[in-house]
Amino acid sequence: MADDDLLQPARRQFALSGLALGATALLPAGAAAQTPAAPAQGSGPIVLHGVSPRLTVHALDTFHGAAAAGLRIDFSRLEGTSYKLIRTVTANANGRSDEPLLIGESYQAGDYELLLHVDEYFSRTEAKLPTPPFLSKVPVRIRVVNIAERIHLPIQFGPWSYTYSRGS
Repeated sequence: MADDDLLQPARRQFALSGLALGATALLPAGAAAQTPAAPAQGSGPIVLHGVSPRLTVHALDTFHGAAAAGLRIDFSRLEGTSYKLIRTVTANANGRSDEPLLIGESYQAGDYELLLHVDEYFSRTEAKLPTPPFLSKVPVRIRVVNIAERIHLPIQFGPWSYTYSRGS
């Protein structure tokens, strides 16, 4: 029995070596030596036939697991050192604004802010949260550089956190 205990590590090593060798044989030639792939980068603006460049938003409530219907969003543009309100929108049943935030002549390069009134939203939905809420008004600041590109902002938020990204 003592000899079997000594052979166990050697058997394991042999089995693991065989698995590694077999896995390498399944890879395409040269794949094992390749460097990790670079992050995916867009090669240019997203072009959808019949859809002009625009800025759109989609708000999702992660606390309730649903679109943020009724969320108030103040949309502003940076002018000088402060943001000037362009308009206020309310998210529809799908969590989107009924119209793009910027489109056509209004779609200009610049710095913008979307101010999400999450405290009002959660109060209206009667969510059982601590008082006062952790998040009140959530600012999302973006920069539009190329007005030939379509920008979509999916924003996910809950009572304690939020995240957003650039979509198309």
